[in-house]
Amino acid sequence: MHDLTLARDSVPFGACEVTAAADAESIELWNSINGSNERWIEPNLEGGWSIEVSPRCRAKRLKNQLPDLLRLLEDEQQHHDYQRVIGELRSLGVSSAARRATNFPGSIYVTIEQAPEVTSELVVSTADALVPWLEDWIRGSAQQHNLQKLSASGYSEQHLFVLLPGFTTAPFDVADRLMRSDAPLPGAVLTLPGTLTNVWLMSTWSTGDLFHYGPRGWMRSRKVFEY
Repeated sequence: MHDLTLARDSVPFGACEVTAAADAESIELWNSINGSNERWIEPNLEGGWSIEVSPRCRAKRLKNQLPDLLRLLEDEQQHHDYQRVIGELRSLGVSSAARRATNFPGSIYVTIEQAPEVTSELVVSTADALVPWLEDWIRGSAQQHNLQKLSASGYSEQHLFVLLPGFTTAPFDVADRLMRSDAPLPGAVLTLPGTLTNVWLMSTWSTGDLFHYGPRGWMRSRKVFEY
């Protein structure tokens, strides 16, 4: 069964599937480490520590072992084997650790390392890079179940709603277009597979617009957060 049945004046006219171009591994790790709304504070630390970890890091092991290793780095009065400590940090999946000034002594802030093409790139003045990426992504094996459910719906209008979360598999020049309020619409035609008729594309950031491609080409709408 498709996710949503679309209706106009109470008359159904289409089917919609909702999906996401999400880096599931990074999202799961982020939720494991930062999922609660409570700040991570270790009373035996003096930092502000900013920690970057690999997406393959194991959250439980990190939480158990990281505070003691950071305490060794803070203890400048002792003669520690710092290379050993750094080696143990790397074995936890820590790619960088920096002590910073903070109003919350003992706080640990964890971010997740992402591939350079996802976090930074030269940005051109058009949004046309969005089109080939989206065409390939929709045709990928992970989206076939969405397309099959839409095709089986029997509706002539078949919509795919694609979300780009903070941890996304989309390249930076695609994600950037959906985060910026002044981003242009693509000028290139989007070739849709099978019986798919419409695609909606939106980042989960508060900024940026909702992009829509359908029979009339590319259009944009303002995000609505209150209704």
